Amino acid sequence: MPFVKEGDESNPEISLLYKEIKDELQIDKIPNILKTTSIDPQIAKWFWDGVKIILLRESSIPRILKESIALVVSNANSCEYCTKAHGMLLQLMGFTEEQIIDLKGNFKSFSDKEKAVLNYALKINDSANKIISDDHKILKYFGYDDKQVVEITAVVAAFNWANIIADALGTEIENPDC
Repeated sequence: MPFVKEGDESNPEISLLYKEIKDELQIDKIPNILKTTSIDPQIAKWFWDGVKIILLRESSIPRILKESIALVVSNANSCEYCTKAHGMLLQLMGFTEEQIIDLKGNFKSFSDKEKAVLNYALKINDSANKIISDDHKILKYFGYDDKQVVEITAVVAAFNWANIIADALGTEIENPDC
């Protein structure tokens, strides 16, 4: 059970935000993590805007890789809500159960290029202050430019924030049958 109340859907700010989310994601139900923040419509809107910019926009980092980073970071942070939610999304995007399990372990079913990103994400998540130029050189070796490194780093940072929100506010996992 969430530790905080959800916002009132009759509030025009919240109803407008929920409509935008449903339209953008082509879904009928609002994800629980967005409901959890809705008691403060400005924070909920800021969160949604971040999701659109960091995760959903077209960029040179494929969405499936960003979702993989989300799962890796969330699993490392022991965030059950985000780990399960992004695991379900990856399965909807075509990942096998083996690939989902590999994202929680050794990344064996992934390319060296993908492993470089996922290992970088884990290192940032564990101790961003220990990132050195060699970490960036590895990403550059695999063809990532500075803009892409910034985006990868932003995905890691965003999911640290989302993990804290989900765990600290008691966000419940959606029923996958819904």
